[in-house]
Amino acid sequence: MWKSEGTRQDVEQKKEGNKAMTMDKMQQPRRILVIDDDLDIWKAYQLVLTPEAVSSGTSADKINHLLSPVMEDDPAVAHYSLSFAVQGQEGYAMVEEALRKEEPFALAFVDVRMPPGWDGMETSKRIRALDPEIELVIVTAYSDHSIEEIVRAVGSSEKLLFLRKPFDPDEIKQLALSLTAKWHLSRLAEQQRQEISASEHRFRSLVETISDFVWEVDCEGRFSYCSPVSRKLYGYTPEELLGRIFFEVLCEPESRDQLRRIFSSCVDSASPYQAVERRFLTKEGRLVIVESSGTPMFDGQGRICGYRGIDRDITARKEYEEDKLRLEDRLRQAQKMEAIGTLAGGIAHDFNNILAPILGYAELALLRDPEGALASDLGQITKAARRAQDLVGQILAFSRRAPQENQPLLPQSIIKEALKLLRASLPASIEIREDVPVDCGAIMADPTQLHQIVMNLCNNAYQAMRESGGVLGVRLSRIEIDPQDGKVVGAELSPGRYALIEISDTGPGVAKEILPRIFEPYFTTKAKGEGTGLGLSVVHGIVKSFQGHITVYSEPDQGTSFHVYLPLVPDEAGLGCADCLKELPTGTERLLVVDDEDMITDMLRAMLSGLGYQVTIFNDPMEALTLLETDPLAFDLLLTDMTMPHLSGYELARRVLRLRPALPVVLCTGYSELIGREEAQANGVRAFMVKPVALQELAETIRRVLDSTQSN
Repeated sequence: MWKSEGTRQDVEQKKEGNKAMTMDKMQQPRRILVIDDDLDIWKAYQLVLTPEAVSSGTSADKINHLLSPVMEDDPAVAHYSLSFAVQGQEGYAMVEEALRKEEPFALAFVDVRMPPGWDGMETSKRIRALDPEIELVIVTAYSDHSIEEIVRAVGSSEKLLFLRKPFDPDEIKQLALSLTAKWHLSRLAEQQRQEISASEHRFRSLVETISDFVWEVDCEGRFSYCSPVSRKLYGYTPEELLGRIFFEVLCEPESRDQLRRIFSSCVDSASPYQAVERRFLTKEGRLVIVESSGTPMFDGQGRICGYRGIDRDITARKEYEEDKLRLEDRLRQAQKMEAIGTLAGGIAHDFNNILAPILGYAELALLRDPEGALASDLGQITKAARRAQDLVGQILAFSRRAPQENQPLLPQSIIKEALKLLRASLPASIEIREDVPVDCGAIMADPTQLHQIVMNLCNNAYQAMRESGGVLGVRLSRIEIDPQDGKVVGAELSPGRYALIEISDTGPGVAKEILPRIFEPYFTTKAKGEGTGLGLSVVHGIVKSFQGHITVYSEPDQGTSFHVYLPLVPDEAGLGCADCLKELPTGTERLLVVDDEDMITDMLRAMLSGLGYQVTIFNDPMEALTLLETDPLAFDLLLTDMTMPHLSGYELARRVLRLRPALPVVLCTGYSELIGREEAQANGVRAFMVKPVALQELAETIRRVLDSTQSN
């Protein structure tokens, strides 16, 4: 599987290691078996191959006759270990035993004539069958069998040589040296082949089981090896990738040239690369992000011949990182909104405390002289104060801090108020075309949240036309939805009467594939920093809370239109009149009023005294508590502000109710997060009012709470 080592240094170290291992093997004694029934011949072999082991007293005449001419002193080139056998059967047994002990013979000299047992041909044939690797030399005289006969008898000429008597000592030494060396090298080569095969098998098993894609490419980037993971990662089988250039088959078209240049630069410098992020395409066209690492390959001469490496799929990790970044952006956005909300809450509290005496004293003056010369001016003051009150509500709605209070209202007044604010902020390139009739029925909604719907949708239209300009259309109408129409508009829209708010633009429109996701939270097509992706999702949520329905229609280059369907209330009996004063309920009960603002307590004293009540005021809640601890029955009702120093209105109410559980308590606040209306009422508070409180609301609330307490 692997063609070469990874670096030039690896190649050189491999060569030196193989050379050292070969030399070490060559220095070991080489085992030679001599099978001959002539013991003097044994001595001849010993004298030639192991002269240091020959004892004195040898029959020199016969040896000299065999080893003609006379030997000269010549140190042995290699070391041998000689073993001897008289007969073929004995030699066969010795070969068998050597194999069993894993100490095989490298070479066997076998005499042809060894009566009365096996001859040399039979012995060689049997030994060859037992040990195919052994080198055989058949020793024969000129009068013995021909070479052809011997080859036919042994069965093969492979690893088979012949030596005729009398033989030359140099010939024996040369045969022994070359044949044993050949045997050793053959065994070493086989051992290395097996090791390489085992190593390749291990690496292949490893490569084919790991989850990373393992590859090899040549210097042109052409795949020469691909692990099976290619099918899972890229959708291609290894066979489909082999021979193809990786950046042509896997790269996005616009990045192929760039990657070709990068790869060529790597080949030129023969430098490795680590954990490089790349974007590839699968066979199906799906984008995958991989972390690629590669190292150069070199041939036997140290020249670069390609790269091998791995690709690791990090698509899921990158998606997680992107999700994490999105979550961090959302967290930062939430923190900013929290900071804005905290600021808005503080502004609302202080601003409402300022508005309260303005509205209160204006209403008092109007009540005292409804037909006077200043009545019209006082009416304008009350209207301005209420607009300021609505503005505070819009700030709280923007910061998500205004509680939802659905009530019957006329949507046209909210829409017109929103359009007044928009005209001041939109550029001249955007024309507002409104069609808002005076009367199209009342809906059940929260005024600040309805205002938010209009503002968000109009702002969305402005964003679509910001660069090119255009027309922002706002239309209000009254429609009747029958069962058949309801199916067209949406399955969630029930038959009945609806107020339809249409807000449209002449911008570039929304792509068809994006349209289904347009109300998803945090989904936006705007550039980073230009939107949170919350506007339309908030609108969708508010409309649903009004039991309504919203749809969007858009075509590329044809603009976008939002339709908001809000159910009409059965009648308008619940609608109040902001410009007229009804008869104010009065009373004579004893009221304790607590607020840390002097202007507010003075105003409340004037209002409530004018209604006939006996009013005691305190600016310090601790002083009021001390009085009630002294005489819990001194008052018929406690009216207290929520946010005060030293003791909050809610805590004051709790302590007072422990002294006198039946005392009715009314909480009044500019703005507070400490407690909501429901929680306050659940803990014994009878009513909850938000400043600035109109005289009509104050009178009706006080009278209702007192009457309810007396009836209970």
